[in-house]
Amino acid sequence: MLLFQLGLLLILLVVCSFAPGFYFLRKLRWSPLEKLCGSVGLSLILLYLASWAVYCFGERGHDMPVHAAPFVVVSLACLAAAAVCWKDIDRLARAKSVRQVLAGFGFLTIWTAVLMATIRNYSGAGWYGDWLEHFQRSLFFLRHFPADTPIFSGYSLPARPPMMNVLAGFFLAQTADRFELFQVVFAFLNLLLFLPCCLIMPVFGGRAKRRTWLLAMLFAAGPVVIENITYSWTKALAAFYVVLALWFYLAGWRKRNRVRTTAAFVALAGGLLVHYSAGPYVAVLTLHYLLCVFPKRQQKWRELAGIAAICGLLLSTWLLWSVAVYGADVTFASNTSVTSSQKYTGSTWWKIASNLFDTLVPAVARDPALLRQFDQPNFAGRLRDWAFLFYQVNAIFGMGLVGGPLILWLMYRAFRWKRKEPDARPPVRAKRRVGEASAFRRKRKEPDARPLARGKGMSGEVPERTAGAPELRFWQILIAGCLFLGVAVVGERDLFGSAHLTLLSLQALGLSMLAAVIPWRRRSLAILLLAGCAVDFSLGVLLQARVESLENTAQRTVFPPLVVVGGALQIAAPGAEGLSDLAWYNWYRKHQYALDQSWFREVDRRSGKDPTLQNILPRMSDLLKRDRSEDASLWQGWYGRHGGEMEFLGDHAAGSSGARTTVATALLSMLFLGLAATVFQRTG
Repeated sequence: MLLFQLGLLLILLVVCSFAPGFYFLRKLRWSPLEKLCGSVGLSLILLYLASWAVYCFGERGHDMPVHAAPFVVVSLACLAAAAVCWKDIDRLARAKSVRQVLAGFGFLTIWTAVLMATIRNYSGAGWYGDWLEHFQRSLFFLRHFPADTPIFSGYSLPARPPMMNVLAGFFLAQTADRFELFQVVFAFLNLLLFLPCCLIMPVFGGRAKRRTWLLAMLFAAGPVVIENITYSWTKALAAFYVVLALWFYLAGWRKRNRVRTTAAFVALAGGLLVHYSAGPYVAVLTLHYLLCVFPKRQQKWRELAGIAAICGLLLSTWLLWSVAVYGADVTFASNTSVTSSQKYTGSTWWKIASNLFDTLVPAVARDPALLRQFDQPNFAGRLRDWAFLFYQVNAIFGMGLVGGPLILWLMYRAFRWKRKEPDARPPVRAKRRVGEASAFRRKRKEPDARPLARGKGMSGEVPERTAGAPELRFWQILIAGCLFLGVAVVGERDLFGSAHLTLLSLQALGLSMLAAVIPWRRRSLAILLLAGCAVDFSLGVLLQARVESLENTAQRTVFPPLVVVGGALQIAAPGAEGLSDLAWYNWYRKHQYALDQSWFREVDRRSGKDPTLQNILPRMSDLLKRDRSEDASLWQGWYGRHGGEMEFLGDHAAGSSGARTTVATALLSMLFLGLAATVFQRTG
């Protein structure tokens, strides 16, 4: 049954995430990749609006069965849209650039599927519970939980925007409300970030190239990217909309195109509805538009009115409903940026400066003693947590051990060149300019392969004309502004760094620039980058998957049970393979209700022979009552209907002996070696 549901789910994801948007965009004079990425972005917004309407105006009652009929109607409409514009879809698929990007996306889909087949528990340093929170939020919209339902970890519903959870509810309503299917939905939606990153590569300079397979390798070996794809939360889809918005914003600015400019701000609104981490990018782009672009536009007031109307209506679908149901205070003040700031008692500017420093300098370089709190018997788990904190929360090395410094070097070259006078060009510039112009004319045969303009981007190359200076300043403002705002909105003082909260979009842009403009013909740089990717893959991807594949079996106990010590319940001492306490709590939350029942039966069975255990039985009974109460209040009986525990995709793929996990690890290694060899040979 699960295989059938997975197959149906994949078909729904592909058709519904593309067809409705393409139906409306297919006639626009956009490049094929613009149509592909724009169609995906618009399709998800349309699906959200349709699903939100079903939620707001559908039948109420959390104890009622989920009615799939309205969602099936929406899916049939998507299928009909695909049938109507089938010839246009075929024409789009024939474009060389689209085929290359879809091939890279297909590889990453297989890569992600192998990773998901190994993961049986989510863990990593101090990360806890987000995967469970978003599953509960998706069930909230799917099964119409009461508005006063508390959200896991003590949040209120308006603390997070709803779009991705509503989309998950749309797909689960047509399959089943199983956690395995929820994992697939979130992994697919998060993986879409690859598409606009391919689209935006030519922006970074007149001679930048769209090296799809190099970008695919940077994604596959990137610990931050892969973690955001496989971990069931929403930041990667928000980054998809931010990167897409940047492309359309720059295209609309260069071409003075109202449709693209409007599309950019609609994409930003979509990103805000996915995750509030898009906020800093919305602020920077809006200010830049109003101060630098808006005064010079023709029919500027009409353009501004259209942007404000469309984006306002889109955002109001969530904000007005939340204000009506929860009130303005909860809607605007329940986000963790606000609640954490209210709890912080020190200087706000000192907190921002400290968080910024800690985000740029990894803990292992400034205070290795901080890592001691993640000491654990399992050496692989300890090494994983150290590597996790080196990559996930750091703004620079989150782009790779070698990739991050290389990106800084490329940015330095680009920004440093602009200090030269325009006439201080080398004498050979005239010949080079003729060659570049002829290459530009040849590229026009493939419409979507040419850069948006022939001015200077961020590649450090000498521009063909000096009109690229405003755009270079734009990138300086964007990077500095989003870095500062992205850290400033963090409410708490984070000693390890805060890059994982809002900076994923900047890091994705950095990887796109690296793939596009790195001088690959300098083989020393190519070998250095490949070596760095190998280290990133080994420590940040393969090791992470290996540790997340650990589970209790008949042969080993990774996560110890609760035991009675001195008349109290506590976690047993971990064995040689034991992981950290937070990893244990993530595992416990996966099995909580089934484990508590099992432990109660075990204590009850042994209490006849051990009178001291009889004093524990009332406490165990209270624990079971708490479980039933929590299942009823937080989950509306979901655990009771599913055997008291969650099943991951990895639970179905893993064997009792762990041999299948070893096979998956070997397969990942071979895929990486094959991809690295392909990139080394073909990228030019």
